Amino acid sequence: MNPTLRADTVVADRLRLAASREPLPGTPEGHTAAELAASLAAGSPHAARFRTEIAAAVTGTALALAAARPHPPDLWTHAAADHRDPTVWFEQAAVLGHPTHPLARTRDRLTAAQTLAYAPEHRPRIDLPLYPIAPLTTRRDWPARTGTGPLLPVHPWQADRNGLGQAAQTWTDAAPLMSLRTVSVGDLHIKCAVDLQLTSAVRHVSAAAAHNGPILSRRLTDPARRCGITVLGETSAITRDAADRPQPHLAAIIRPAPHTLGLDRCVPLAALAEPCPATGRPIAAALAGPDLDAWWTDLVGVALAPLRLFAATGVALEAHGQNTLIAFDGDRPARCVYRDLGGVRVPAADWPHLEGDLACDEEDERIRKLLAALFPTTLTALVDALAAWTGTDPGRWWKTVADAAPEAAAGSKALTAALSGPTWPIKATTAMRLADDPIADLWVSVDNRLATA
Repeated sequence: MNPTLRADTVVADRLRLAASREPLPGTPEGHTAAELAASLAAGSPHAARFRTEIAAAVTGTALALAAARPHPPDLWTHAAADHRDPTVWFEQAAVLGHPTHPLARTRDRLTAAQTLAYAPEHRPRIDLPLYPIAPLTTRRDWPARTGTGPLLPVHPWQADRNGLGQAAQTWTDAAPLMSLRTVSVGDLHIKCAVDLQLTSAVRHVSAAAAHNGPILSRRLTDPARRCGITVLGETSAITRDAADRPQPHLAAIIRPAPHTLGLDRCVPLAALAEPCPATGRPIAAALAGPDLDAWWTDLVGVALAPLRLFAATGVALEAHGQNTLIAFDGDRPARCVYRDLGGVRVPAADWPHLEGDLACDEEDERIRKLLAALFPTTLTALVDALAAWTGTDPGRWWKTVADAAPEAAAGSKALTAALSGPTWPIKATTAMRLADDPIADLWVSVDNRLATA
């Protein structure tokens, strides 16, 4: 199918799905994404913006589909040769992005040429400039520095937009990861600030994120390790203006690449569901080999580690497919790896020194954050991919999850109850785009697939 026609179908299907479960101003009419966007937004004061966003989603999705290439026969060997960071190939293999968000693959202000130059699904390599911007507040372990002081890595698009000029240093052969603004330079992953709305929000690095990440890294490392999770620790830097106010558009967070921690084979959960454009075989099935059922049992045990962490500590990771990776021992899933601490929720009484909304007294809210990220989006996409590839009922794969989840959640009555309830929570991302505050969370319920497995 022509990439533009297929892209329109993909976005239109997401809009129909949203219409079936979200509170939207209008009713679904028409066949194309543009027609559905207009009808669903009818009467909303934000309809014009929404139609523009949906058009951009179709364009970005078409570019992504046109760039898709067949998967190589030996994924691990190819990934090791593709970049000095062996996670990069898998990070860049995801073509369509978020499985339910209507604005997956929107690139906001980027032109088509800039999308090709910077978006991960196009597999680019970029030069990452570093600047001696003062004053720059950094942690003691900030690795980007010269003899005269710290340097701030700035995404090249952001550097051009802000007129930063000649860089003091450049890190070459950088590769964007699943999130366009996060890049690997080999041993380090740099989360940059960009003045771009990617899906729902403009992707700056807030002062709260710069403050909280290092604190969470230090305190979560050991309890997470005991639950089977390696946390990629964060260090941060943020500039300040003449009045000493933080400047979130010129800030960055740095994490170690997994292979520097001995995790040479690491794949984001979302990438495991990615089908080969030539054969339709998902990456999960390619890695599993002939015994897919045994492999799936191992994978589920690893992927449910965030439930164990919640039961032990009350900390809810936002364990969606981009933030959560699986580390492999050979071809077998062996360990959960978690990155990006900006979306976690922690018991307020246990974490008095955090800023922003991470500290949360409401246990139900923390459970909702955990379940919504892990089950109705990430694991659902992976189960659906395996069921489609094998021609089996999705319930076959959900049964393995249903059998393992109670043990993983043991120790938390509230989490155990939520796992056995009739529904799961999920963000109403389309309704959010049509709300007056488009980044405030709105929630709806979907069937709990474990209940019928």
